[in-house]
This record gives sequence, structure tokens and C-alpha cells, in this order.
Amino acid sequence: MLTRRQFLATSSAALLAQPRRRPNVLVFMTDQESGHRGDLPGPADTPNRRRIDQIGTRFTSAFCNTPQCSAARSSLLTGLEPHQTGVLTNVDGSSLGKPLSPSLPTVGSVFRSAGYSTGYFGKWHLGNARAGLGEFGFDAYPGERGGDDEAARQAAEWIGRQKAPWLAWVSVVNPHDIYSVGKEWERIRLRPGVKPPNTDIRNLEGKPSEQREYVDKDQGKAAASFTPQDWIRYRSYYLDLLEKADANLGTVLGAVPDLNSTIIVYTSDHGDALGEHGLAFKGPFMYEENIHIPLVIAAAGTFGRGQRDDLVTQADLAPTLAALAGLQWPSAVTGRDLSKKAPERDAVFLEYYAKQKWINPIRTIRTRKWKLNWYDRGNKELYDLANDPHETKNLAGNPAAAAVQTELEKRLEAWRPPMLKR
Repeated sequence: MLTRRQFLATSSAALLAQPRRRPNVLVFMTDQESGHRGDLPGPADTPNRRRIDQIGTRFTSAFCNTPQCSAARSSLLTGLEPHQTGVLTNVDGSSLGKPLSPSLPTVGSVFRSAGYSTGYFGKWHLGNARAGLGEFGFDAYPGERGGDDEAARQAAEWIGRQKAPWLAWVSVVNPHDIYSVGKEWERIRLRPGVKPPNTDIRNLEGKPSEQREYVDKDQGKAAASFTPQDWIRYRSYYLDLLEKADANLGTVLGAVPDLNSTIIVYTSDHGDALGEHGLAFKGPFMYEENIHIPLVIAAAGTFGRGQRDDLVTQADLAPTLAALAGLQWPSAVTGRDLSKKAPERDAVFLEYYAKQKWINPIRTIRTRKWKLNWYDRGNKELYDLANDPHETKNLAGNPAAAAVQTELEKRLEAWRPPMLKR
């Protein structure tokens, strides 16, 4: 007969010998949500986002690798930068983008290979989806009909049927529907407390000519004559759309059996200009409102309630998720595993290629204090973010900032990939 000590020792050994149960994973991604909302908030009611904030780590200095849908999504899924994925710009009939190659490892394929059930719900925008997303590692993909409400409902139903482990990637469109602001203009209620932008279109003086071209010839024309009151209306509608996205998040969270034992990510592909500098939507510019994204990761024991302000990019998500689940990414990535203790970056490097068929490459280096944007036409922007957080004074060519500009140019030129060098 076993003694009590022998029984406990035998039971402990048996437990240790059992394979570790892998955690379930939920990624909830909005479209065009800025992480740099500044004076925007009047009371947006987002209780479901608050639920994640209360159990996860908020990354307050998270940036998209590029402020454009398809290219940014390619980085999120692969851990690579857009010039490495080959998805340089949007993938649709009006753009120049090439679809994501199924030969690249993605979050879907890496997790599916480890035995996960994998599902993708909502907006894809990376091409090659007519036969489903199986070749990208997602066995469940209902398509994109029905909008955000339907995508959230489908995701919730799928999660409820899984036996674990599962990975669900839920991609809603809002607040990208800000592009419909003109159609909704008369129905928008002005929210109390919402302020107009800190800067206006006059702030484009001394800036690269590409930004003015966006206003004169492209989508920026729609807001070229906006008054401060008009921008309050625009921003109020933007907050309406964030609340719609939050309701979809609530639908999905309601299907998760245990939030505290599930890896949960909340993020977006890129931001929105929010009216700063007189600019609407997104375009050939790298202002903070466009490149700063929300990122919250909840993972018990690693990413608990708190805040981190180290410089990160969306390419960090894929290797981080793999590490949290105990998986090995099958190839080299440029993103970092944020669960590891490592020296913080002193800069992030970002890129932009084209607006639809308007080729307009920009490369950016962003440090804690400085940002340098280098346009392939030769135009440059240099901002002292510590003393000029609204990016009003372009210091490129200013003798007082010459040493800083030279150093940042050297670093940016060294980073510029050969295929995209001037």
C-alpha cells in the first residue's frame, strides 16, 4: 500500500508528465482606430474595451508598420515588415498591392500546425480568399457578408463549439466607416466635450507638397473647407463608430468561457488623421494620429493589468502570441517577442508606399523624442515630439537640428530595404 507521501509524489509526477494544455487565443482587431486620440474623447462608451484593459497590459507606444490596411495586416499576421511580406499597399482593384503569399508562415498556419482550431471572422483585405483562408492556416472563414454584427455573431458561435485549444481572429470594419461621414452628416449628434483639432489646414505650410496634393486632388478634398464645428461633427461620428465596434467586442467576449485563462489581444491596423493638420481619413503622411495604434495584450502570468511604454510595432504581435502559447515560429521574423525581457528599442522604423495608384513612398524613424519622415521625392519632415507633440514645426533643414537630422538620416538610410531605396 502506498504511503501518503508516495501517493502525492506519484500523483505529482503523473501531472507533470501530462502535456500542458495550450491557452485559447482571441485577437480582436478594429480598422482605422487611432491610439493617439489626444483631446478627442468626449465620452465614448466602450465598456468591453475597459474589461480587457482591466486584465491586460496596455502598450502606450505601439505603432503600425505602415498606416494602410492590407500592408499593416500582413505585418500583424506574419511578424514581418511590409517590404518583406511583399504587400506594400492595399490589395484591391483600385490599388497596386499584391496579395499576401500563402507561402509565408502566418499566425493561422503556425497555430493550426500545433493542433489549434483556427478561425478568421470579418474583414480580410489580403487577397486570395475566394476559396477560403485554409492556405493561410484558418480553417473557419465564413466570408465577409453581413458586416461587423454578423462577423461577431459568427465568431461567438464558432468559439462556443470549440473543444480547445482554439484561436479566433475577429476583424471588424469600424471605425473605418468614417468614410461615410458625408452620408450621415445630418444624423450625427454632436457629443458634449469633443474638441476640434489642435491644428488646421494652415499647418500644412512648410510641409511636404504631397500632403497638400492629398487635400487638393485626393480624398482630402472632402474636408478641405471644414470648420472647427465640422470637425467636432466628424469626431463625434468617429466615436459613434468606436462604440459600434465595442458592442461587437462584447458579443465575442460573451462566448469566451474564461477571460482570465485566455490570451486576448485588442488592436487595430492603423489610425485616422482625426482632422489634425486639416486632414481626414489616411493618406501620404505619418502623423502620430495615423501611425499610433491601440494594443492591449491580456495573458495571465505574463501580461497582467498594467501599462508599458516601450516602443513596439504590430510586427511584434505574431512572435509574441506564438511564445505565449509555447510555440516555435518556423522562420525568422523582424518582430520581437514582447514576453521576453530584453533591452528596449530606441527607435522604430516605419514605411509607406502608395495611396491606391499614387506611388508616394515614405520612410520613417521614430524615437522617443524625434521623428524623421523621408519622402522618396526628397521632401523631409523632422519633429521634436517632446516639445512639439502636435507636429506643427517642421525642423528639417533647420541648422539648430542639423546634427539630429544627420544622425537620423544615417540610421534611416541604413534601414531602407534595397528594393525600396531611392
